Amino acid sequence: MSFQELIEKEREQRRIYILDTAEKLFFAKSFSGVSMEEIAKEVGLNKATLYIYFENKDHLLFAIILRKTKELIGRYEECISQKISGREKCRLLGETFLDFYRENPDYYRTICGVGPEIFKDSDNPIVRRVFELQEQELGMLRDAIREGIADGSVRDDLDPLEVAVYLSVISMSMVCLHPGWRNVLAAGNISFDRFIADYPRFIAAAVDRRDVPGKSPGRIGKKLPADRCKKT
Repeated sequence: MSFQELIEKEREQRRIYILDTAEKLFFAKSFSGVSMEEIAKEVGLNKATLYIYFENKDHLLFAIILRKTKELIGRYEECISQKISGREKCRLLGETFLDFYRENPDYYRTICGVGPEIFKDSDNPIVRRVFELQEQELGMLRDAIREGIADGSVRDDLDPLEVAVYLSVISMSMVCLHPGWRNVLAAGNISFDRFIADYPRFIAAAVDRRDVPGKSPGRIGKKLPADRCKKT
């Protein structure tokens, strides 16, 4: 390994350390409750050096979102590689998203807290890459729905892209549910965990074919565990 390669490796290791530290602080407090000065102090750098790696706090969050999005995309790719019906692929994609949410509550609390306006800096290359990956996610779901229509496991009167957008918007809105709605659920003795767990059942009623002999709504084909989509 050349001297220049060693320098680049050290730089990347420091960048990852800064990112890990910022993530820990954002998740422990909040995005707005953490300053660049605090991050610099935690990683043992002065602010000037920190700004060499990340232009501002927004860019740090962009990099965290990109890293998490890549992780989720990897799981989705495992889902769509399964030799199963399009409907089961849809179900696995949905369950994988919900599992990822359950595993990363602090991450979703953070991004739900900042809201979509943080992405106004669409010229940032990290933001553009996040958007590209989000389009890839949407394409995976659209294609799974299309496969389901073709193999008869999904209703044939649906537009795959339209349904994929519906499901994507609803899924994010659900995990970012406003506290007021959570209070409404709690008043009705419905826990948020139950609300999340019941979501796939309601979606199944909307997309499953109803005229498949011997199959009940919401259970087209063999139910497969979502952890099949986790990389080992």
